[in-house]
Amino acid sequence: MLKWQLKSLIILAVFVPFAASLPLAAVALSRTPDGAQFLFWCGPWSCCFWALIYSTLSGVPWRQGAETVRQHRRDHGGLLVESAKATCWMFGALFFSYCAEGVLLFLTRSPAWLPAATYSPLAFVLLWRRLHE
Repeated sequence: MLKWQLKSLIILAVFVPFAASLPLAAVALSRTPDGAQFLFWCGPWSCCFWALIYSTLSGVPWRQGAETVRQHRRDHGGLLVESAKATCWMFGALFFSYCAEGVLLFLTRSPAWLPAATYSPLAFVLLWRRLHE
């Protein structure tokens, strides 16, 4: 069990900084063929990370304190339901990010707009949360 937890912590220590910083490097990466290929395969994982973070933080009134968060969770099905919703947003962002990249490259064959296609599901998550607050 300890070995499994250590492996998970190492993966977490590598993935989180990578996923958090990839949007900053996406424009520069899309200028070269190897960078565009790297962004095509790894960018959606960064997008799903950000979708998970945003959907989790925007789904609860965390700025109003712990008791408000607990009340919100009680009113909306509990922590398990809220976590399941955030996980659905995460996997949806991963899937639709790959779809948007594929459509972009099929239609244009140019990687110039690849960062916009890669992170386009984040715009959908943002709009959905704004409309359903």
